[in-house]
Amino acid sequence: RNNTSFLFPRRTRGWFTISSQNDSNVDIAYKKVGDGHPLRLWRCTTEVEGPPKEVLDYIIKQRASWDSNLLESQTVKKLDESTEIFQYAIDGQFTTDFCVLRSWQTTNLPRGACVIVETSIDDSKAKPMFGAIRGVVLASRYLIEPCGSGRSRVMHLTRVDVKGRTPEWYNKSYGQICSLYLSKIRLAFKHVAEGPESKV
Repeated sequence: RNNTSFLFPRRTRGWFTISSQNDSNVDIAYKKVGDGHPLRLWRCTTEVEGPPKEVLDYIIKQRASWDSNLLESQTVKKLDESTEIFQYAIDGQFTTDFCVLRSWQTTNLPRGACVIVETSIDDSKAKPMFGAIRGVVLASRYLIEPCGSGRSRVMHLTRVDVKGRTPEWYNKSYGQICSLYLSKIRLAFKHVAEGPESKV
């Protein structure tokens, strides 16, 4: 049994695709989750010109490079070499901060894949930054799989309550924001030395 299947369901049933407004190389889809919470689960997928471990390191360590709304971030507590309590604050209509338990795995997964899993927790040491509203990460999971010649396929599943926004805003905007994150990660690995891209 593929031990990532419970985290990253492969079936397309119930998913609705929409177009990315900023990068046609990023696929966006959403599904409704029947748990009484109105927020959709979003799924963004793209290919990146880098091997999975390098992409994983970039996502974990370089958030300021791919999240233009980031104000500040810190590791509150390191639990082991691949698990930590992590806090970050983002700018928006309101300043929102998040305290998450974040863990990642680079071994013992099928086909050389890597995963990152984040979920909100409470920690007395992580007081809200900038007097921010505390948001809730209901789900955030990255699956990074090799897809040939040093490339990776990155899938991000995310369901985040940034607080102070309407369900309409989430439905219209949140998937595009997640798409932009993946687009920036993709462009960070773009090999400049290559010639002009052929138009497909």
